[in-house]
Amino acid sequence: MKQTKFQKAKQKGFTLLELLVVITLLAILSVGALVAYEGVGDNAQATAAANNTSGADRAIRNFKAVTLNYPDQWDSLVSTAGAAPAFLAADTTAAFSNLPLAVSAAANDFRDVIDTRFADVGINAIQIRTVATTTANVEPNLQHNEGAAGADVAETLLPALTNFAVLPTFGTAACSVNGAAMPVTKLDGVTAVAAADGDRQNVINDSLENDECQLVFAFGFGHDAAHSTQGTSVAVASAPTFVSKDINPAETYGRYIALFKAGTDEDGDNNVELAELDTNFRLIGIVDTEGHPIDENIAASNPVN
Repeated sequence: MKQTKFQKAKQKGFTLLELLVVITLLAILSVGALVAYEGVGDNAQATAAANNTSGADRAIRNFKAVTLNYPDQWDSLVSTAGAAPAFLAADTTAAFSNLPLAVSAAANDFRDVIDTRFADVGINAIQIRTVATTTANVEPNLQHNEGAAGADVAETLLPALTNFAVLPTFGTAACSVNGAAMPVTKLDGVTAVAAADGDRQNVINDSLENDECQLVFAFGFGHDAAHSTQGTSVAVASAPTFVSKDINPAETYGRYIALFKAGTDEDGDNNVELAELDTNFRLIGIVDTEGHPIDENIAASNPVN
């Protein structure tokens, strides 16, 4: 059948103007989709962090409730010499400080009581780097594992340690521990411990008053700590990993960090002394590798538009 002029006209392609309009619309839609996708990715990471923070906290507390002990073999966030390991991210080193504590000189002295009370809750050994450099060809999260890192790491009995990562504290004046001044900078050696750290400790746990000096130890809940629970009815299969735009587990340490409260300045002299050490050292919370507690992870997973 012979086609009419009208039918022939209908078979013609799009005009250049029509094509430009379609291309422009597709570009706008694709940009919008990418923006939405990036938001979903960020929210998903924050949601995973909130779930992992809660899960790690719950698993550790369940283990304690059943066995009457906490897991053992935690990761030290400082080396034997007190330096921050090179594989820690800047956000981690800016969230904690190093507290030198000499080994016990006599029974029942300040350090001996700390060691005894940690032992009372099952914490006897710490995985600590003997060097602050990074072991080549070892994943950041396994830098504290003896089988992976060899001589660069050691499982050290807690009474032999002389350096501890602690939550920075700043009351109404510079704080001391057993008469020795608390560190004035964070693990990065640059960020100053300031009055804002008092507010920060109160955000992490309301029992940490923002105008009081606190002694709160920080240990990474790593590969070996999780495996120390094996053989029990409440074994932790694996230590969770934290991921964010600043924490890439392929490049930096990404374990969650447990905070153990050990003492509070009760008499207001800004010095945590022997009589002010807690009778029972207890887990007061789990924070992610950047130092954020679960409330902040949940808020980040549900941003306000």
